[in-house]
Amino acid sequence: MRLLLLLVVSLALTAGAATKVEPWTPLFEGVALARGESDEPRLQKVTAVRVDLQAPGIAFLVTPNNGKAPKETTSETTSQFLERHHLQVAINANFFDPCCDEGEKDLLGLAVSRGVVVSPARVTGIGAVALCITKDNHARLTRTGPAFPTGDVWTAVAGSALVLVSGVKPALADSAFNRTPHPRTAIGLSGDGRYLILLVIDGRRPGHSEGATMDEVAAWLLRFGASEGLNLDGGGSTSLVRAEGEKAVPLNTPSGAALGSSGNGERSNGNNLGVFARPLVGKE
Repeated sequence: MRLLLLLVVSLALTAGAATKVEPWTPLFEGVALARGESDEPRLQKVTAVRVDLQAPGIAFLVTPNNGKAPKETTSETTSQFLERHHLQVAINANFFDPCCDEGEKDLLGLAVSRGVVVSPARVTGIGAVALCITKDNHARLTRTGPAFPTGDVWTAVAGSALVLVSGVKPALADSAFNRTPHPRTAIGLSGDGRYLILLVIDGRRPGHSEGATMDEVAAWLLRFGASEGLNLDGGGSTSLVRAEGEKAVPLNTPSGAALGSSGNGERSNGNNLGVFARPLVGKE
């Protein structure tokens, strides 16, 4: 009887620790949404958007430079970025300085907007790995350097580290940043290079989602079909939005920050990445 009771308890605990991933639901032509959740090793809520790089009408935009203003960009929330440029989907991107109030920012690592270099490539440290996309939507994740060629790069954003390489998690630094659960933003590419995956994991919200380690970011990217993966700026910067009409609708629950946050908790970020896409047939 005691053995049976232990078995029942064990099965109940296992059932409670389920990891769930929804099927993809179309949002726009070539753009689909899926969500995931888990309560093991902690509560996690995950949102992913998959972009078909071969779909007609797909194009990208990164926060442009701010002209003669100080520093490289002027910060705005991901929602403000989407609405200002009439995008369909947008996500936060590069790490930036200073954080975290509104204003002028310098970006960490390569950023290219419509073929214009907004921020130069880095050799080492945060920003030394970038997502680069050509004008005809061929994408790659690559390490960069001071002489990194950008002639064919139409769109680029940079992050802190590759978390997936050919479907394998590489050895990462044993640092508090990598080990500690945080809200996270990441980008993945499918093995055939056709799909770009935009991923956010909510965190710092007890009872909703407590964040992820870098190893867990890689695991979620794999679940959503990525073979290559890059970690972007996270924490209070993590935000993913979509358009409904002319308005931005948050797809996740940002943790925000005391300074530079909107009413829905979005931080004013130094850099965002946006997607243009056509409406679904019959949804104009």
